[in-house]
Amino acid sequence: MAFVFEKTEIDGLIVIKPHMYPDDRGLYKKCYEKNIFKKNGIDIEFTETSDIYSEKGALRGLHYQTEESQAKLIHVISGVLYDVALDLREYSKTYGKYHAELLKAEENKVLYIPEGFAHGFISLTDKTVFSYQCSGRYIPEACGGICWNDPKLKIPWPLKEFGVDKVITTEKDKKWPTLEQYIENCKKNKEV
Repeated sequence: MAFVFEKTEIDGLIVIKPHMYPDDRGLYKKCYEKNIFKKNGIDIEFTETSDIYSEKGALRGLHYQTEESQAKLIHVISGVLYDVALDLREYSKTYGKYHAELLKAEENKVLYIPEGFAHGFISLTDKTVFSYQCSGRYIPEACGGICWNDPKLKIPWPLKEFGVDKVITTEKDKKWPTLEQYIENCKKNKEV
């Protein structure tokens, strides 16, 4: 099966069915090929690859960088992940809107998130393993975040559906501002 690129309701955010070749030995899965991605409008140089191992209920995000925003390419190797990308591109028609995607290892979906998004995810099974590639570079001092459970965003985190009794996150991730506070802070910074 060749790559399939499916646009979402948010410009530039794409769900990809990777190139797969199953046979008696197992499955060969190719999640990225530079030339094919470029032909489909994704012309990004990925500079980092990371794997994350998470227990059920582990949540990270919604994170962004104020400098050198990073595009991301994400796929789950084992388990289930609920992934959320929040559009923070001020010029975008979908500024302040999010896209949520349930990523199950057996479905083999790949999610492409362009630069300019806040990103977060929660593991919905024990020992979820996923891999992601990023463009640019990670700059710790340029990191920020949006409250993952912002009541106005109403992100439908599927905690009950997957029996998540406890969300495991950092103190830092518990204290991020809401999207409304983020927008107000951006306006104030422009006025200075």
